[in-house]
Amino acid sequence: MKLKEFIKSTLASYFIIVTLVNVATLVLGSIFRPEQRFGYEAFLAPLLYGALGLIPVFIMYSPKELTIKQIVIRKIVQLIALEFILVLAGFGRENLKAENLALIASFALSVLIIYVLVHVISWVLNLEMARQLTMDLQSYQSRELRREKD
Repeated sequence: MKLKEFIKSTLASYFIIVTLVNVATLVLGSIFRPEQRFGYEAFLAPLLYGALGLIPVFIMYSPKELTIKQIVIRKIVQLIALEFILVLAGFGRENLKAENLALIASFALSVLIIYVLVHVISWVLNLEMARQLTMDLQSYQSRELRREKD
């Protein structure tokens, strides 16, 4: 994949991540801290988590085509790095305590769910783009065939 295409794909993933982080924040906040209220600065958190979530994306970049085995290994490393970065950013070293275990586990699970959903949503969007390109190509080919017959 060319770097330009990779960056474009990464930016699309960023906006999907930010949206899903908002949903996860709503769900986890409603469960673990329903009484807590935030100011406007809380709108920055999903943007920050989205940006941090993009750091491990660069593990997948390769100018050459990857094998299935390389993709799977890189995806596993990417997920581990993502969990580590976001749990550390979300809780800091001082809050990684046994009393926060349920919240930390829920947070890590939400990171996993968001990771999977980002991939599924991206796949669906790419599938739709591929279908459209196929239809355009078929239309072009039929026009060219008609021109050759005339």
